[in-house]
Amino acid sequence: MIFRNGIALLLSIGVLLGFFQQSVEAQTEFEITPQDPTYVFGESLAFRAALESTEDIEQVVLFIQAAEQADLEIFPVEMDRLGNLASNIDLQVSPLPGFADIRYWYQVNTSSGETFQSPVYTFVYQDNRYEWEVVSDEQFNIHWYTGDLDFGKELLNVTLVAGRDIQELLDVFVPDSLDVYAYESVQDMQAALPSVGSYWIAGHAAPMQEVILVSLPPGPDQRLEMERQIPHELMHAALNFTDAHAYSNFPVWFNEGLASLVELYPDPEYANLTKNAFEAGELIPMIALCQSFPSDQQLARLAYAQSSSFTKFLYDQYGKTGFNRMMAAYASGLSCERGIQEALGSGLESLEQSWQRANFAGVTLGIALRELLPWLLVLLALLAVPLVMIVIVMKKRPARSDYE
Repeated sequence: MIFRNGIALLLSIGVLLGFFQQSVEAQTEFEITPQDPTYVFGESLAFRAALESTEDIEQVVLFIQAAEQADLEIFPVEMDRLGNLASNIDLQVSPLPGFADIRYWYQVNTSSGETFQSPVYTFVYQDNRYEWEVVSDEQFNIHWYTGDLDFGKELLNVTLVAGRDIQELLDVFVPDSLDVYAYESVQDMQAALPSVGSYWIAGHAAPMQEVILVSLPPGPDQRLEMERQIPHELMHAALNFTDAHAYSNFPVWFNEGLASLVELYPDPEYANLTKNAFEAGELIPMIALCQSFPSDQQLARLAYAQSSSFTKFLYDQYGKTGFNRMMAAYASGLSCERGIQEALGSGLESLEQSWQRANFAGVTLGIALRELLPWLLVLLALLAVPLVMIVIVMKKRPARSDYE
């Protein structure tokens, strides 16, 4: 009897729990069916969805988050009486990073005070302003919109050579999959990166998106720019891919100097920039280039030139082993000065002086001669007076035949 009563009790509890669960499910039942977002790159973004709910809806909001970013953007959502949802975003006011994976979801607030969240949806925010051509191998996808297939193959070949050179230079890993986008102008490229800031920047690496962007205007210098920009940006991507923590702690001069080292065609103006700055006593102290580069265009160019020259000097002195030690030191969190001291056994200021002596020896001699020139002229003038007097005296002295 007790056994039967126990079974009946358990069955009753089960029925009640099932009823309670069905009631809760009935109260919380809702479904969102999203459409693919549509957008005009850099201008507008539209979200559409259909909402079905057993509850009266008080409010719907949309959350948007770019992958690898902590910040959330929240936007209002309009809903008609049929449950159609619409949200339109002005991308000039609320820009998104180009080529990023974008996460979004809806939050539904009911009239009874309940709150529900939809699943998280994603899309890739591609630059759809152009009709991109594509050529690929197992590792790289090359995109361009001006030029023929031979131009695309040329881009791919430069990228492949740069990848091999990077791995010979340092113990780093080039990403297994990377997209290279070649724009026709700096302006087109920078429009894809509203946060790039400096209008003179011609290329950009976005390692989190596994994308690099370059600007290659048609003309006689296009191939040279290709051989400079692609290796430069690919090195940035490889350094981040190998160790993102170390990369974020690199001194800026080291980061940009490493990228310059692998350029197939380095900037020919850099040597003159550093030489002229040294002659004028206007070199930027390397310690000032640890955290950032100047915002002024001319000073920024000098900062890039110095970083390139200084880093090449260090690599010539310490090689791959020394640079691997530097990367490990910065990966451990050491500061700009402590990292180089720990890795190379010499301080930043001492190495900077060695670089200047080695790189500007001829310039130093010329400066010394220029500084001594006024004194040499004075000395010559002082010596000239007695010499002239001696000549005059010798001319006035009677000849020997006058006394005979």
